[in-house]
Amino acid sequence: MRKALMTASMASMLDDFNRSNIRLLLEAGYEVTLAANFCSEKGNTRPLRKITAFQEEMEAQGCRVVQVDFSRDPGDISSHLKSYRQLKRLAGEGFTLVHCHAPISAVLTRLAFRKERREGTRVIYTAHGFHFYKGAPAKNWLLYFPLEWLCARWTDILNTINREDYKRAQRWLRAGKITYLPGVGIDIRRFRPGSTDREAVRRRLGIGENEKMLLSVGELIRRKNQELVIRALALSVNGNNPRESGIGAESGRNLCYVVCGRGRMQKALETLAERLGVAEQVLFLGYRTDIAELCQAADLFVFPSLQEGLSMALMEALAVKTPVVCSDIRGNRELVPERELRFDPKDVRDTAACIRRALDADLSQSVEAHYSALGKYRLEEVERIMKEEYA
Repeated sequence: MRKALMTASMASMLDDFNRSNIRLLLEAGYEVTLAANFCSEKGNTRPLRKITAFQEEMEAQGCRVVQVDFSRDPGDISSHLKSYRQLKRLAGEGFTLVHCHAPISAVLTRLAFRKERREGTRVIYTAHGFHFYKGAPAKNWLLYFPLEWLCARWTDILNTINREDYKRAQRWLRAGKITYLPGVGIDIRRFRPGSTDREAVRRRLGIGENEKMLLSVGELIRRKNQELVIRALALSVNGNNPRESGIGAESGRNLCYVVCGRGRMQKALETLAERLGVAEQVLFLGYRTDIAELCQAADLFVFPSLQEGLSMALMEALAVKTPVVCSDIRGNRELVPERELRFDPKDVRDTAACIRRALDADLSQSVEAHYSALGKYRLEEVERIMKEEYA
């Protein structure tokens, strides 16, 4: 039987983005091993009880689950060395195919399987957004670009999920084959716009009928940039030159910012909201499984990330026909082409003004256009490409 190994730094990445790939490998007759960090709260985007449930589900489907002590911290050298040794032990098990995800675990996986690749093991790497991109900090280019450039030579297929990364990979990286994947694939059939009792959801959250609900979904880390929206909210509520800010002080008090996700920055974000005087208008919900319902209850989905590949959270908001504004970055531009619906992710005033424009505007045409355009990113197309790569 053919054997396949899939690696990712954190088990939550396998759960969030690779269920379809795991199913395709099983259907193709592979004996599947999943290697990731299944034991650490730090780095995983969901509680350990959810990770344990995912592990049990995968084992029930016939997958083997292996703990590898990956760390997402580039400076955690001891963890990287330990993970590399764990991967080297796996490398001797005769895998036919290796599919790796996430930059650090993908670098370590490709380093560990160099010898096996020369002997016939196929290595696939899906880059969920390079850490080097137009406008990225210099340290990202100095660290990640040389590693990706080096490891590309030990990669048979390099999948990129946005056009900017695809063009950059074609120009600079020497993988065996470079492919454009339209994201990780969204199953639009799962989403039913208008299926939620919007007012009931808002009542459960304690949001009044005259309040405007802003919603963000994402891990509470610096890269997701929820701090920007809290500062934009405070700028309006505190009346600091409301004409310039874009949101008048009175209307600012009628805004409620709901944040879904968990992560190491939650306490810092809560403290910031308190310090800026908007704690009562910011609601942290933690990890949620009802994102589609929350999106439909919101007046505006705000996606302020500093860096993305091609965001599934943003696509899910578009799939339930929620009006959106987002940061003007790679990936987001592909999903939200209208410049007036994008803001500078480092500019509080631009963010506040963009939110106000969106709340004041009739976005029905944009909503329908975004929903129609999601057809380009449908799961069926991604699965067609992955079936060919797994054949």
